[in-house]
Amino acid sequence: MLRPANSLLDSSRWARRASFRADQMRAVTRLFRAVKGLVSGLLSLMLELVLLWCLPFAYLTATYFVLDLPARWLAHRPLFGRWGMVVFLAALAICFTGVMRAVQNAEPIAPVRPRFAKALFGLSWVLALILTIGDLAG
Repeated sequence: MLRPANSLLDSSRWARRASFRADQMRAVTRLFRAVKGLVSGLLSLMLELVLLWCLPFAYLTATYFVLDLPARWLAHRPLFGRWGMVVFLAALAICFTGVMRAVQNAEPIAPVRPRFAKALFGLSWVLALILTIGDLAG
């Protein structure tokens, strides 16, 4: 018996439906992976931009607190309340991270040369020292 190429027999209907379902699942899986890749890319881009814009200010603020809080304590000046130690430890962790990255010659997050990034990091320490002296003098 000859079978037509596009048969509508019961035996081939089941196979076509299964094939159609499998194609639908593949399409949904591809769409899900594409959306997941897009969201992941956008989140990583946003994180990189936040680090690029905020990290220099975080380093400057952390160096100031690392120098100023112990100087205030030594000068018997009021600290920042109950949060003084928490602020100091967080600033110390940020400074330690920056120093370790500089010692290891890690690539800076900003699109600048490593030597320039190290120079700015060193200048943040100098500026923090000047601000600490100004705080204690005032």
